[in-house]
Amino acid sequence: MKFYISLFIFVIGLASCNNILDVYPVDAISDQIAIKDRSGLDKALTGSYNALHSVGLYGRYQVIAGDLAADNLIWTGTTQDFGQMLIKPIPSDNSIIDAMWSGAYDGINRANNIIYALPSISDLTETEANQFLGEALFLRSLLYFNLTSYFGDIPFRLLPTLDLSNIDLESSPRALILEQITDDLHDAAKLMSGQKAPGHANDLSAQALLAKVYLTRYHMTGNRIFADSSAIISGRVIDDGTNPIFEVVFDLQNFNRLAQYFYSRSFAGRYEIAPSTELINSFETGDLRLGSSIAYDDKNKPYCIKYNDVAGGADNVQVIRIEEMYLLRAEARAYTDGNIADIQADINYIRNKAGLANTSASNHTDLKIVIENERRHEFAFEGHRWLDLVRTNRATQVLGISSDHLFFPIPIFELQTNKKL
Repeated sequence: MKFYISLFIFVIGLASCNNILDVYPVDAISDQIAIKDRSGLDKALTGSYNALHSVGLYGRYQVIAGDLAADNLIWTGTTQDFGQMLIKPIPSDNSIIDAMWSGAYDGINRANNIIYALPSISDLTETEANQFLGEALFLRSLLYFNLTSYFGDIPFRLLPTLDLSNIDLESSPRALILEQITDDLHDAAKLMSGQKAPGHANDLSAQALLAKVYLTRYHMTGNRIFADSSAIISGRVIDDGTNPIFEVVFDLQNFNRLAQYFYSRSFAGRYEIAPSTELINSFETGDLRLGSSIAYDDKNKPYCIKYNDVAGGADNVQVIRIEEMYLLRAEARAYTDGNIADIQADINYIRNKAGLANTSASNHTDLKIVIENERRHEFAFEGHRWLDLVRTNRATQVLGISSDHLFFPIPIFELQTNKKL
């Protein structure tokens, strides 16, 4: 795959990744970038986290795509690729899906390099080695989970590309990928400590992502064990009380352009996308999340204000936060006919924080819809909506699309270069 062709980005990404956001790697692998000691591991891990800054991931496109491909956003700008996200099927030459694909595989290869190199590094304590391995496993799991959630069956590689002899790879079944991610996250949660530097993962991050994976596996298979596991693990994370659980940290050197793309032109934004009227009207009267997510410019046009650093692009992006654990646990229980009062309690925690009264839903069918709506409002413009509807098999009904269009197409460039796809 073109994303394994080189480790060039792996190194220069350690600096400001935004200088190369739209540049593909060159067809060369340098001996100088081998990870040989603790210092090299530190740089490699920094580079792996920096991969999340890419324009295709949390630097822009993935955050926007999850709402634009669904019904939370509309296209209001001039970049045609955003408009194409509203078309089903999305064209396979769309630059947004290409950047999502390439950004994820670049980050996976960086994490694979750390995992591959660790056994040969001697100047580490066992605790340090475990932390490096745990963080690399978490990052690889996060990126593969995102990829398979958007694209379905995909090429799956657990070793880095060290030369150009085996860059072509056939797709693996989604179920197999999720099974491996589950195993890796169990390991990561045991390997990592409870402490973490800003923007880094810890044991709680791995458990939270594991709860998401288990719930996805439940909806795919109907196996109640997966739903029960998701509910149990979500509860453990809730008991810890940490918020946020994992976020991508940006600054003036490693910036995103989310605020610029969301903000109205009256306030120096590009206004490429805007909140849909349907989303705005779906908020209940008195919901505090409406005012904290959406504002209106001087022409009465709505725009997203969850990201507001238009000039600097230093807004952090929340990947997993505590509110999702409450709604994951509620969903797992609602879909398996769990205790009504317990499901209501998790929903009401979210609603009460938003200034709303307790839910009036009192049966599993109604509670499922309430959970869906709470997720829509709680995580608006955080990239969840499309995946939520696909996960629960509700996308065809809610969005009115064919069941053949629930996954994004593999980018045309990948199909043209990977002989095994």
